[in-house]
Amino acid sequence: MSRKTAWLAVSALLSLLLAAACGDSGPNGSGSKSNANAYDNDGYLGITNANPNLQTGPSYHTYQVDTDMMRQAVGKIGGVRNVRIVTNGANANVELTVDRNAADPERIREEALKALQHEVPRYNFKVTVRTE
Repeated sequence: MSRKTAWLAVSALLSLLLAAACGDSGPNGSGSKSNANAYDNDGYLGITNANPNLQTGPSYHTYQVDTDMMRQAVGKIGGVRNVRIVTNGANANVELTVDRNAADPERIREEALKALQHEVPRYNFKVTVRTE
């Protein structure tokens, strides 16, 4: 074997190895590329979707925010004079005080329950109405 033939064989072998080393076959030879840095562009490197209880998440609420939302939902109902809210985990006890002249306390209770479930659906509500 001459030097020229050996040099040609070595260069062909090196180019073949280089092509094999540089090719991206992906996992299991599928040809897909790795997405190791794939995260939402939320300014926090995707962490708002990783843990929704962080204060950076849009669904983060404190108990104070939740009770304010409950008061706002019940405050739109006519005849309600006072609202008392007690939360215990996922349970919320809401006591409404209405006028003695209120037309139908049961209707007010049902309306309040629907408004509360719509406004803050993550709680189990128990609504009571008392007249004063």
